[in-house]
Amino acid sequence: MGDGPIDADALPPLLARSSVVLFGDSLTQRGFEPGGWASALAHHLGRRADVYNRGYGGYNARWASYLAPALFPDPSGAPGRHLLVTVWFGANDAADAGERAHVPLDEFARRLELIVARARRAARAVVVLTPPPVHGPTRLAYQRRRYGARATGVEERTTAGALAYGAEAARVARAAGAHVLDVGRLMVADDGWPAFVGAGDADGDGLHLSAAGQRFVADALIGALPGLGLDRDGLAYDLPWGFEVDAADPETSLARHFAAHGGTLAAGDGVPARGAPPAGSLLDRVLTAPAATTFLLGLALGAYAVLLRGRRRAFRGA
Repeated sequence: MGDGPIDADALPPLLARSSVVLFGDSLTQRGFEPGGWASALAHHLGRRADVYNRGYGGYNARWASYLAPALFPDPSGAPGRHLLVTVWFGANDAADAGERAHVPLDEFARRLELIVARARRAARAVVVLTPPPVHGPTRLAYQRRRYGARATGVEERTTAGALAYGAEAARVARAAGAHVLDVGRLMVADDGWPAFVGAGDADGDGLHLSAAGQRFVADALIGALPGLGLDRDGLAYDLPWGFEVDAADPETSLARHFAAHGGTLAAGDGVPARGAPPAGSLLDRVLTAPAATTFLLGLALGAYAVLLRGRRRAFRGA
């Protein structure tokens, strides 16, 4: 038993966690608002992944395509370094042709293809979200509040436009082997969908998500994770839970955890070999560590997981 800090060489870099990157426009940026869908995802993945919000209000797929190479550089021998990437554009692209952020549908598809291709090389799983519907009366009321006498009284965004761009986003995603969270179509299937984009709220604008809309997206995305091979209980966590630490010998407890999970955490994708999605899944990202290392690490993690789950059941039943 040591009475000093654990040997630094035994620690993963920065006490490594997996990473999740959320790339999009204001629908993503505002996901970190209190009660936002991105906040809910970060809470859900607590101690398993750091969630990085790269949402840029007002951006479209054209502008975002210039950022993608910097955000998702080509991996050097370590593809799949992020656990998950979400891509959410189209709400601004779908604005009327006279709007500054408008991007023609065919160009939107080309730009999105570039972004998704980059994300696919950088992440184990990529989910493309489609834009939400637009509630016209709420949008026009917002326009009058914001612009007063200068309000045009013309809807610059429509549900029809959002759904058209959403359908193209879904097509691009599936062609690239990414998954789709069809927010637009899921919402309009609910009779109460206007409330998801602020109808009835004093500050609603008919486009951005209300508290109810944030919960809707959070529930849909988090609910989809197990189907992507990203069930929370199957993900490595950076440090042992408090009840797993031997109070009389914490150094040994920490060292044992790092020995079991260090390779997976340092790889950045957080998924032990046993947690890989089934072959044929659209989101398959076979981990590409050297074969021998992967095999041995998988054996070690499998044995450790059996022991750990037994200990956790015993603890929870107390």
